[in-house]
Amino acid sequence: MAESLQQVKKRIKTANSIAQISKAMEMIAASKIKKAQNAVEKNRPYAERVKYIVQKILAENNENTLSSYFLEIRKKNINNKLVYVISPDKGLCGGLLANVFKQVSQNVSKKDYVVAIGKKAQNFCVKNGYNVIASFNMGTIFPKYADIFPMLKIIQELYSEKKVSSVEVIYTYFKNRLVQEPVIKVLAPIQKDENFINKGDHLFEPSSSEVLESLIPYYFEVVFYDILMNAYASEQAARMASMSNAKENANEISSSLTMVYNKSRQEKITNEILDLANGQIKNMI
Repeated sequence: MAESLQQVKKRIKTANSIAQISKAMEMIAASKIKKAQNAVEKNRPYAERVKYIVQKILAENNENTLSSYFLEIRKKNINNKLVYVISPDKGLCGGLLANVFKQVSQNVSKKDYVVAIGKKAQNFCVKNGYNVIASFNMGTIFPKYADIFPMLKIIQELYSEKKVSSVEVIYTYFKNRLVQEPVIKVLAPIQKDENFINKGDHLFEPSSSEVLESLIPYYFEVVFYDILMNAYASEQAARMASMSNAKENANEISSSLTMVYNKSRQEKITNEILDLANGQIKNMI
């Protein structure tokens, strides 16, 4: 019984330690989400304006009159596509990784070019035989704007040389702290937004086509950086929820084990008292 009580006591201590660690990780993830939301809000006005101008040019012009090759739809001779897969570098974020990798398994072929962003994405794609041509770390801090330039350079190289038919990104979209959805976003060819609302008249000089050609690099930067921010915020939200559940489970286990410990200890004391009483009765007889 003494050994059993000692084991239960160690399990209680372990459960309490897990609860403390989980609580600390939950608080860290919560603070990172707050920073991510502030950064998104600061970046939003510039991003929305760039997207608006691009969609306005597409809405006011026929696609045949615009010369950018990022508007070309390639389906006849080119079957390969370029796919960015974005994941965290670390685990402990619930079902986020499983949901992202499910999208990869269903939508990416072994012939497609894959760029893995995040160590977990890199390990998954290499292990499952995907054609990984480059990899980048996601990092544990909020992504910087300068981080996207080497990532976007691959699009310029492969798409301009007509080696891929399209460019897609598989990542987790951050709706709120409770909901994060794995999505596939098409970066190229650039598509018209059917829900776009044209507000006011604008005069483009020297022409709409030339303005669009100059604006496209900024468009890719804005959209891709927004994707990275969503992926980062989703990671922290998923980790916060996962650590919260782990903390609650550890506390429940600790409470349950404490009850078992107290019950066993009480039984031990009772048995010792009974043994003492029986011994005294025998002596009296």
